[in-house]
Amino acid sequence: MNIPKDIGVDNKIVKYKRMIRKCALNIQVWLENNTEPTQDDMAILIALIGKLKDNAYYYRLSCENWEKHTTTIDLPQPVIEHQEFLKENQVDISKE
Repeated sequence: MNIPKDIGVDNKIVKYKRMIRKCALNIQVWLENNTEPTQDDMAILIALIGKLKDNAYYYRLSCENWEKHTTTIDLPQPVIEHQEFLKENQVDISKE
């Protein structure tokens, strides 16, 4: 997913998305690397989960008043000269 960086007011939303993703990846890596965790190791996992919950909470708060917009741009019709050029210069590969 491509997240634009210059979106003005919604910078916090982008920031929290990235922070949530980072926390989720850290948890996944921790789980893969610690097949037999000790109690001390579990404290690290609990801390990572707490960070994930905090970031998700702040992301939700940032999105509550977020107005979503859809923009539709009408594209110009193809230029007739261009279409004529294509008809004259295109080669049909199936005939060769």
